Amino acid sequence: MTASLQKNILKAYFLITYLIVLGLVSDSIPFTNIYEQGWLPFSFMLIAFLLYGIYYLLPAITITAVVRFISQRFKPNSSRAIYLAAILTGSITTLLMFANAKIFSLYGMFFNGFILNLVITPGGIESLGGSSASDVGFALITLGFLSLQILILWLVQGFYARKPSFQLSFKFLPIATFALTLLVHMGFALDRYTTQQLHVVSESIPFYQTVSATSFFKKLGFKPLRDTKLKVKGKLNYPLNPITYNKPAKPYNIIWLTSESWRADTLNEKIMPNSWDFAKNAARFTRNYSTGNGTRMGVFGMFMGLPGNYWFSFLESRRGSAFIDVLQQQQYQMSFYTSAKFSYPEFDKTIFAHVPIEQLNDKLEASTGWENDRNNVSKLLSFIDKRDPNKPFFTFMFFESPHARYYFPPESVIATPYRDDINYATISKKKFKDDIAPIKNRYINSVHHLDMQFGRIFEYMKAHNLLDNTIVVLIGDHGEEFMEHGFWGHNSTFVDQQVRTPLVIYQPGMKPSISEKMTSHMDVVPTIMPLLGVTNPSSDYAIGYNLLKGEGRNHTYISDWDKVAYVDDEVKITQPVNGKGFTLLKASKGNDEPLSNEERKVILLKKQSAMLQLVNDLSKFFKKKEPKTAKQ
Repeated sequence: MTASLQKNILKAYFLITYLIVLGLVSDSIPFTNIYEQGWLPFSFMLIAFLLYGIYYLLPAITITAVVRFISQRFKPNSSRAIYLAAILTGSITTLLMFANAKIFSLYGMFFNGFILNLVITPGGIESLGGSSASDVGFALITLGFLSLQILILWLVQGFYARKPSFQLSFKFLPIATFALTLLVHMGFALDRYTTQQLHVVSESIPFYQTVSATSFFKKLGFKPLRDTKLKVKGKLNYPLNPITYNKPAKPYNIIWLTSESWRADTLNEKIMPNSWDFAKNAARFTRNYSTGNGTRMGVFGMFMGLPGNYWFSFLESRRGSAFIDVLQQQQYQMSFYTSAKFSYPEFDKTIFAHVPIEQLNDKLEASTGWENDRNNVSKLLSFIDKRDPNKPFFTFMFFESPHARYYFPPESVIATPYRDDINYATISKKKFKDDIAPIKNRYINSVHHLDMQFGRIFEYMKAHNLLDNTIVVLIGDHGEEFMEHGFWGHNSTFVDQQVRTPLVIYQPGMKPSISEKMTSHMDVVPTIMPLLGVTNPSSDYAIGYNLLKGEGRNHTYISDWDKVAYVDDEVKITQPVNGKGFTLLKASKGNDEPLSNEERKVILLKKQSAMLQLVNDLSKFFKKKEPKTAKQ
């Protein structure tokens, strides 16, 4: 085979692969909606779409070219290594773009640092709760993409065997790609100063790289705009002052129960009768917001009393919660349980960083969440049984039953019909829309099982008179969406279904209450710390309020891996943090309804002071930089 023929075969092969990549990417782009917004955003989107298809395929083309260069030096008459490189890199590219499109379809995000962390952190993959059917499906899909690339190469070779003189020329592709790259990115930067219509590009094109070119446009006379990416980094200064306390003569025990994916509207008499009855004698907060739309930021916020964006600094510093510090200083007997892993998210390196490893119980004996929940409740009750009754105790448990695929035994079924299983390999947005009712019924049954396990703990407390001296916290890490706003699960957006959770706090001797005011996970620790005798103001260690003293808030913050949302009654404003994400500033009404372009401009102007407060709160617990002194 001549070098020229081999080159033409590779050109045709990668051209067809490019078209496949475009087809896969197109699934995540709302062409119709963008077309309705006008010719400018649609034309820009189309150019960016075609351009980024080249970018996605560039690593495969480059690797194949390098292999071809080396092969021609050592085995000039052999094409085996070259074609093998083309098939493998083409398969990996199309498979990754397929996976990226599926992730976006279901969860509203592209492959990012969060997904990478999920893959490489111990316990991450297990947290997905995949099934054997999903594993088989993924294997078949991988084999399918590999087979497709082999077929493409075989067909192209067959074509050139019949028409060896057919030529494909991409002579002007490099210079055209360079010119379009400048157009797409500098045009986007210019739009920030003019029409502000092109933000849809960055939100819809996978891995679109936004540029601001502030200095360049400033020289041209354009007024620079405020950067929408918050930059809040620094060394921790937490707590702001040493925690002081007057240890109570009769300290309370504390039982803290947290559930995965426990959305606010499931705490009712039908789905959770045990918890509903218990809440009648406690303080129930019906408008509670998590500090995250995922487990990491949600649990972090409830134990730290801080916005989830502090997570990365605490992880880097291996700093635990001040709340846990106080319990240890007061010699609480402690035992922690989870039906997931304390290593994912890395709670053993953040919240519980100073907790001895023998107190972190995450050895799972069963294959399903509901069985592990049941086993862990037995262990938790055994710990209480065997404790020293002369010392207070603290115990925490993280329940996994309501985590997708939603686990429950037959006796927990209260909602039918329900899906027997959820195969991650074959699910799609359309299937979810068509089949969401039985999937949600599966979730409801899992929450009912959660309630049964809560009931075991409540009954034990009654039988052993623990309600007289024990604080109880019931809370979800985050919510769970069932396509109410186009997505399933959590970790994708900040709509209420993903971020609203139940919150119940019981204190012995309290007057039962129901509050419909806004509360946050950040308020839990500031509510409990005074009951431990802590004398510091909550502002020393949290950005929260004492809910049992009638304190309240008019806004809150919710975070994910690379964004933070400011939320109040009027609006939800989402911004990237520290340049980790590909998204720009977004805004919706407080009830998640969309804003018109004019409403968006008005509300963003109105909330400028609130955005300034957001920056202050996200940097409050960092050490302040010392002012530079002039040299003498």
